[in-house]
Amino acid sequence: MRTVTHILAAAGIIPLLLGCSERIAGSTTETENVLTAVVFSVDSLLSDQNRFRHEPTVATLRLDSSTVNFKATDSLGRDLIVERMDSVPLPFSIVYWDRHASLGRIHVRLDSLQQSAGSQIRLRWKCPLQVRSSPTTVWRAIPALQALALNSILVDDFERTTTRSLLPDSASWYNGATDSATVSVPKLDTAGLGRSGRAVHITYKAPSATYQYALLGIALGKNPVNLHSLDSMVVWVRGSGKLSIAFDRLTAGNKGKAWLHTTLTSGWTRVRIRPQDFDSASTVANNVGWEGVRHTITNLSFLVAGGSELWVDDIRFYGVNRNDLQ
Repeated sequence: MRTVTHILAAAGIIPLLLGCSERIAGSTTETENVLTAVVFSVDSLLSDQNRFRHEPTVATLRLDSSTVNFKATDSLGRDLIVERMDSVPLPFSIVYWDRHASLGRIHVRLDSLQQSAGSQIRLRWKCPLQVRSSPTTVWRAIPALQALALNSILVDDFERTTTRSLLPDSASWYNGATDSATVSVPKLDTAGLGRSGRAVHITYKAPSATYQYALLGIALGKNPVNLHSLDSMVVWVRGSGKLSIAFDRLTAGNKGKAWLHTTLTSGWTRVRIRPQDFDSASTVANNVGWEGVRHTITNLSFLVAGGSELWVDDIRFYGVNRNDLQ
């Protein structure tokens, strides 16, 4: 039977028993028999898309209870150090550190030499408390296009001949409607009104006065995805009626959503959504708020009512990348 240790080793992750505070103080005596470090193979962290042989890049450490003893760490991650195997510190930034959920995300800057095949880096905790996290240092002089590729994902731009998304576990856009509402099949049409290329388009009938709605949706993966590190989502929309944009958890017996609401106009509008923009949790329509769904999101939905059409184009998530949706 494959144990957690075997699975981690296969993924290039090696838990270690090290006494960080003793090492820093120069002591050679090991006094702690608890997990206090983990080694990562750089090859397991970098893909062809985020490996830049002749310039620095940024790798992401995705951490959970199988790799880090969160209960032994500082609640703000001030006891963390990321370093080379010869103990030289590496610039890093904490995206989030959730000791309660045993989940964390760290960005680490790697120079060209550190990206070499077979390289390893080490994460330590239970070290002397100090603010070492520095996003400015991690991302300094990283070109804009490279940073976009490393820290965002284009969900769809609708420029192909298929309604399948650009996500790693690509699925097709689907429609839906309540009993008395009607909605057309999602179709790729010329965006128009000053916008080049194509966009996805549905027509619908759903009187808002009777609480009917139609929707356009996409599954984000075969399994629920963790979007805790999401900085924002940007999408272009136009049409008529009221629009609700929702991140859904559509799992059996545990449904929930985080959503917000706006009004469509006849011209293209850029909508930027941040986690703090979602409605607070309530008893309405399984709205559990962002913190209630962010670790287990299954679908992205656009719900409309009180109008006749919806156009959607160029959906991008910032703060996550392709690996978060695999």
